[in-house]
This record gives sequence, C-alpha cells and structure tokens, in this order.
Amino acid sequence: MNRAETQVHRDVKNTKLRSQFRTAVSLHSHTNQSRESLDFLPRYIEFHHIPVVSRLMQQKMKQYEQRNGKPVDFGRAYWTPPLTASMVLASEKSQIEKKLGLAALVSITDHDTIAGPLSLQGLPATDWTPLSLEWTVPFGGNAFHMGVHNLPPARAVQITAELSRYTSEPLEPRLNDLFAFLDSSPETLLVLNHPCCNFVRVGATEHWATLRKFIARLRPWIHAVEINGMRPWNENQDALRLAEEYDFPVVAGGDRHGRRPNTVLNLTPADTWGDFVSQIRSKRCNDVLLLPSYNEPVRLRELATAADVLRSYPHHTDGQRRFSDRVFANVEGYSWHPLSFYWDRGNGTPRWLPPIVSTVIVLGSDFVRPVLRRFLALGGPDYGSEATITLKEAN
Repeated sequence: MNRAETQVHRDVKNTKLRSQFRTAVSLHSHTNQSRESLDFLPRYIEFHHIPVVSRLMQQKMKQYEQRNGKPVDFGRAYWTPPLTASMVLASEKSQIEKKLGLAALVSITDHDTIAGPLSLQGLPATDWTPLSLEWTVPFGGNAFHMGVHNLPPARAVQITAELSRYTSEPLEPRLNDLFAFLDSSPETLLVLNHPCCNFVRVGATEHWATLRKFIARLRPWIHAVEINGMRPWNENQDALRLAEEYDFPVVAGGDRHGRRPNTVLNLTPADTWGDFVSQIRSKRCNDVLLLPSYNEPVRLRELATAADVLRSYPHHTDGQRRFSDRVFANVEGYSWHPLSFYWDRGNGTPRWLPPIVSTVIVLGSDFVRPVLRRFLALGGPDYGSEATITLKEAN
C-alpha cells in the first residue's frame, strides 16, 4: 500500500498554490436541517465567561432550580442553524470562487439527515451537490461522527434510513456490514470527523480507548481523518498524529453552523467529486488549506456562531425569522415545538432574555470581536509554518 501524505498550507495568497490546483473542496457544513442539542449550554457558559451574559444566565438557571426543585433540563431542547442548504451552498461557493479564484465542490453534512442536499436536487440555479450527512455512530458507550459524503442517489434515502436505525438502535455486530456497504460505492468518501473531540463527555481515558477500538475494528473502511475548522489547533494536532499512527490521509472539514463560511478547505487538481474521492481513497494524498479566518480563536468563532443563531432573519425562506423559531423544546403535553409556539400561548418572551440575546449579537459582531479578543487576551492558533505530513506504511 502506498503511504498516505497530507500537506497543510496556510498562505492563501501563494500564487503557486492557485496554479497547482483547480478546485477547492468544502466539506462538513450544517444547515437548518441539523438538530443541535442544548445540553452543552451550562458547561459552555461556565467555561467561556462571556461578559455580562454568563453571569446573568447562571443567575437565572439558579433561580429556576430554586423555584422548581430541579435544574433546567437542556437535554429536552435543541436548536437548528439559521441558514438553509441553498444559503450555505451560495456562501461556500462565493468564498472559493471569489476569494480563491478556484472552482468549488461543496458537501453539506447535517446530522443524520440528507434533507438539506436533497432540497437542492434538480434546482436549475444550483450546481450538482452530493447527498451527504454526518452520521452519529454510538460505539462502546461512546459515539463518533462519520462524514459520509456522496451517497449513491438512487439508494441514498434507503441508506440514510439504515444509518439512522443504527444510531437509534446501536447493535454493534451490524457495524462492519454497514461500513463495508458504504465503502462498496467507489465515489463515496468516509471520513472520521473530529476524532479527538469528546462530545459525549465520557472520561478522557475512556474516549481514547474506545476511539482506538473503533478504528481497529473499522479501519479497512475509513478513508480519511478530519482536521476540523471549529476545533482548536492543539486538538487538530492530535488528529494529525492519530492519522500518522494509523496511516490515514487527512481532509479538512469546516463544521460551520452559522453564516460564516468554512475556515478550512481542501485543494485538489481534480475537476469532479469522483476524481477527488479517488485521490483520497486510492492515491491517499491531500492538500489542506487553513484560511486566515482560522486564526481567530475558536472561543470567538463560537461566539460569532451564537450571534448568528440568535439574530433575526426577516426574509428567511423557511419562515424561521426569530431565534425562538429555531430553538425547539419538548414540554410535557405538547411534545416538540419551537419556543415561539409556547411563548405565543403563555406570557410571551421572558423579560430577561432579550437583553442577553442583544448582548450576544453585539459581542459576536465583526466589529466587537477583535476588541473582545484583546480584552480577553486571546491568541490565535500556533500551527507554525506549512508542513508536509507523510504517514508511515501500514502494517
């Protein structure tokens, strides 16, 4: 087997790069079809110490617990990103074509659904877009995310249903067959997304143990490991070392959830999705570009995403104009409905919430974040110069 090789670039103005590559490939974008759990919110508020917001939110959550005898159950709520698939596609293409002068290939991967890319099929003003998703794979008391890019169109809906069935009923003996079936389509790409991100919040030792078992079991059908545009560089370095250890090529996935396009891309001489997949699966090589936007600390980019989620979109094509139309809760007697459904039937929006929303939107704006960066003494990622990562021959 030929060795896997990945080169990481960060000089976006390098004219040699533009002459060497024809296409930039944007992987791992989320649209309003993704359901994002809110159970991370207490940890996020406690860790990030957002000025004004964190203190007020902690106060309100404490008052709720005192009043109700139990803490807020954020596991009974989720939010969706603000942009539709067509809006995300236009944003990614614009960045690649206008800022880099390259052709664009874009793969949208919502959580466990292909509804976003399906909505783009057959639209006359839309370029062809692969049917892709980010598959949640429970395993050994942990879970991992697989970027499944470009399902065969004729079977995509059926395959997605099978993958979702495993997510809800994780019978591990089925995993090998599912991965082997996905791998049997030569133009499908299987990427282990942000492998070092412990999003299930198991212990660190347990995470790494189950990650290694996961790779050992499914290694023949995993085509690449991802470095992630919304993860800190030290975590991405761990992913690079993991790829080197197991001789995987590396791809870049942006993992955007807001209005801003992905901060990392893939560069290729290929013209088509099939040729790019062949480059990763057969030639086992790739070139990754870290855009200047990746220099901004992850903490501030997350704040910008929060502002994007909370702001209003008066002309939203799906009618989700307010943040309360994009945050859903499971309240006894009603099941899942947006917050606006409950507030319109009760006493309206809690009086303390609009000031928090307005504060987050202001702090997450392009004008305030640079000031906040200096105020909080936040630096950017330390990823050094451009580097080539050559991976050892697999055993």
